[in-house]
Amino acid sequence: MNQKKKSDITAKITTLIIAIFLWSFVMGKENPERTETFRNVPVNLSNVSALERQDLVIMSPQDVTVNIKVTGKKSELDKFSKVSSSKLTAQVDLRGYGEGQVKIPVSASIIDQSGGITISGIEPKEILFTFDKVVTEKMPVTVRTTGKLPENYVLGDTIRKTESVLISGPRTWINEVKEVVAEVGLANRTSTTTETLAISILDDEGNVVRGITKEPNVVDIIIPIYRTNSLPIELQTVGELPDNYSIRDIQITPSNIAIRGNDNVANLKKIDTKPIDINTLLDKSAMEVELNLPAGVELLNPDERVTIIYNIEETITKEFTFLLGDLNILNLDRKLEIPEDDLNQLVKVTLKGYKSVLEPIKNEDLEASIDLLDLTTGSHQVDVVIKEIEGVTVENINPQPLTINLEYQ
Repeated sequence: MNQKKKSDITAKITTLIIAIFLWSFVMGKENPERTETFRNVPVNLSNVSALERQDLVIMSPQDVTVNIKVTGKKSELDKFSKVSSSKLTAQVDLRGYGEGQVKIPVSASIIDQSGGITISGIEPKEILFTFDKVVTEKMPVTVRTTGKLPENYVLGDTIRKTESVLISGPRTWINEVKEVVAEVGLANRTSTTTETLAISILDDEGNVVRGITKEPNVVDIIIPIYRTNSLPIELQTVGELPDNYSIRDIQITPSNIAIRGNDNVANLKKIDTKPIDINTLLDKSAMEVELNLPAGVELLNPDERVTIIYNIEETITKEFTFLLGDLNILNLDRKLEIPEDDLNQLVKVTLKGYKSVLEPIKNEDLEASIDLLDLTTGSHQVDVVIKEIEGVTVENINPQPLTINLEYQ
C-alpha cells in the first residue's frame, strides 16, 4: 500500500473517532441521565393467606403506598413516565409474622424492564404493620328500656329467648366491648308482647364498637307488662278465743299492698290474708301472715312481708254503784227540787271491757248523768247516761230508766 493510501485511511479513522466523540458529547448534552420520583405507588400485600391461617388481621396501615425513585436517560424516563402505573410495582411479604407490631421491608421492581431504567430508591424502605388476633367471646344480652309505661302499669322481668351472643373480631376491638344491648321502647305499652330486637355492641362510653361480627344479629325478647293496684289488707281468722278473751288494737303492716297482674286487678277491692287459727295468737303479740292472692296476681314487690301486731286481753265486768244524788243532774228548773228520798236511790252500772282499761276506772270517770230539760212537777222517768269509754261497753244500768219526782222548793 502506498504512502498516499495509508494517509487516507488514517485520516478516515481519525475523522470517525472525532465524529463518535462529538456525537457522544452532543448526546450527553441533549439526553442526560437523571432521577425521577414516583409518589404514592400502591404496595401489594403478598402471602395474606399466611396471616389468615393464624387468625391474624391487619389493623394498620390500611392503605399502603411508597415513593419510588428511578434513574435513566431523559428520553427513556420520558417514555417510562407515560406507563409507570403499569410498569412500576412495590410489595411486602407478610409471611412469617405474628401478633403485634413489626417493620416489614418493601421491595420494588419494574415489570418488563427495558431501556436502562433502574430503581434507585424506596421511601420508606420499611413499613410498620400492626397485626391483631381474631378472637371470639360469648357475652350476655342486656335489655335496656327507654320511655315510660302509662300510669298504673309496670314492666316485669324481660325474658330473653337467646341469653347470649358470640362476638368475633380483632382482639383490640373485642377488648373495647363492655356490653351487648337490645333496646326496648316502653311508651304506650299496656300488654305483654314478644319482639325481635336488633343487637348493639357498645363500649364503656355507650358508643357502638365497629368492625365486630355477632351471632345471632337479633334476639327474641318477651316484654311482660302488668296492671297494678294498691289494695287494703283484711285479716281472716278461724276458731274462737277462750271465754272472756278478745283481740284488741290490731294493726296490719302495711295496711295496703301493691299488686300486679292482668287488667282484672283494677276490679279488686281488697286482699285477704290466708285464714289464721285465732288460738295461735294467744302466746304472741305479732306475727307474719300470708296473703291469699287470687290466681294470676302477684305482689309488686315479691319480697314485701305483711305483719299483724295485736293485743289479746282478758275481758272483765265491773259494777259501779251511785246514789241518784251523786249523778250529774242537768237542766233542773231552779224552782224545782228532787225529794231527799229520791236522791238516795241506788243506781248500779255494770260495764264490760278489757281488763287493763276497766280496772283503773272510778265512778267519777263515768260522768254518769240525767237530763231534766223541760220537766215540770210530778213523777218522771229519765235515763242514766254514761260517758263513752273506748274498749268499754255498758252491760246494764239498774234501774233504767230512773223514776224521780219533782216538786216546788
